[in-house]
Amino acid sequence: MNTKEIDLDISYKIINNNFILYFNITNYSSEEQEFYFVNDTGALARNGINILNTKYEKLIPYERAFISPVHSNLKTNPDKLLPNETKKYELSASILKENNNLILFFKGISFKIPKDEKFYITFGILGTTSNMLEIVI
Repeated sequence: MNTKEIDLDISYKIINNNFILYFNITNYSSEEQEFYFVNDTGALARNGINILNTKYEKLIPYERAFISPVHSNLKTNPDKLLPNETKKYELSASILKENNNLILFFKGISFKIPKDEKFYITFGILGTTSNMLEIVI
C-alpha cells in the first residue's frame, strides 16, 4: 500500500496589501520528521513557491533575492513533526502595484501577476507538493 507520508495543505488570506500563505503540514509516517521552516535568507520561498498561469505554466520569477545569513552563535533548531501530528506555519508577501500588474513580493522571490486575473499557487517541501489554490487579486 502506497500512502502519502506528509500532507501539505495551503490556504491564503489577503489583508490590505498583504498576502498571507498558510500551511498545515501533517506527518502520516511512523517516524518523526525534521525540517527547517525558516525564510530568513529567502530560500524557503525561492525553493518552495510555484505560481502558475491559467494554462498551468509556471511563471518565471520577476525577481530573486539571495540574502546572506546572519552569523550568530545561536543554534537554529529544526521543526519536528511527530507521527500523526499537524503544525501550522505561514509566509507573508507584500502586494505591490506596478502599471497594470501586481507584484507578489515574498522575501527571496517575487512574481509579476496580472491584476484581476486568476493564477494558481502551490508549495513544495519535504518532497511533497501542496494542493493548488486559485487566486485573483
